[in-house]
Amino acid sequence: MDLRSWVRDDLLRNGAENDRAAELATAWVPGSLSSALRGGTGFLELASRAVVDLSRGAVWDGPLELTNALDPASYRDFMVFEEHFRFGYEWQGKPVPEIMYELPVCYAGDPRSFIGPFDEIPWPSYSQRLDYEVELGIVLGKTTHDVTPDEALDHVLGLTILNDVSARDIQGREMSGGLGPSKGKHFACVSGPVVVSLDELSGERLAMSVRVNGDTWCETTSDRMIWSVAEIVSWASQGERLPAGTLLGSGTCNGGSSIELGRELSPGDEIVLAIEGLGETCNRLGRPQPNASPARPRMRTADGRSAEHHFLA
Repeated sequence: MDLRSWVRDDLLRNGAENDRAAELATAWVPGSLSSALRGGTGFLELASRAVVDLSRGAVWDGPLELTNALDPASYRDFMVFEEHFRFGYEWQGKPVPEIMYELPVCYAGDPRSFIGPFDEIPWPSYSQRLDYEVELGIVLGKTTHDVTPDEALDHVLGLTILNDVSARDIQGREMSGGLGPSKGKHFACVSGPVVVSLDELSGERLAMSVRVNGDTWCETTSDRMIWSVAEIVSWASQGERLPAGTLLGSGTCNGGSSIELGRELSPGDEIVLAIEGLGETCNRLGRPQPNASPARPRMRTADGRSAEHHFLA
């Protein structure tokens, strides 16, 4: 339904003038979900009233084009599916760090990198190996700070599908420096097509799957997480204030990336991610872009230090 139209009509029914009703409806229901959530409980209360009052109209009757389900106010991605993170370390010949079992580990992503659930995924010039990552996206519906796991779910608006797209080759190289991924992640991330409230999801687990060019590459479930949604939200909120509209990723589900399968993607491949109750995303990989600014390795001296030093250019 068109919530903004419902709010405007409701105001008109209660005596508001046309121009003022339109102004208030736009203020309460802006074109940004994060902005609406940051306004406090008013937006969700209006949405709840509108659902109850659905018989009074405002049902969307035209063509509906869904874009990314959320424009995140903040975004970070965790890694809580054990088989996935164990694969990543074992594949590199490294022991699994104890920290993975001591607390939920995450990296800070770029909230401006999100594209829609049916958009083309850009292929950056510096990568030769792109990968999908099927994850649960956890959307916070209100400001969250120092909450306990028992309190955490009260702060969750709902769940969405998250595809934390990865450029595997540059990701591995840059993370060898001891810092989190940057160029390996920040070029594209997919969410959508909807955010589904927790009360709409039934059962103790959600089926998760991936199809590439029509072939099933992965089938798994959400109950293989070693840290729960409540624990992820609680830990993320410790010592900092997470604004409403924050998106927290669960990390890749077990088997939820092509690298775990020993397979590779090509330009033009169609990737469909599906999670039970949350719908599907369907994205096609674009063509590699020309490299406008290649990084040039520094010349080094015999003792391994840089032989070059620069300032502005």
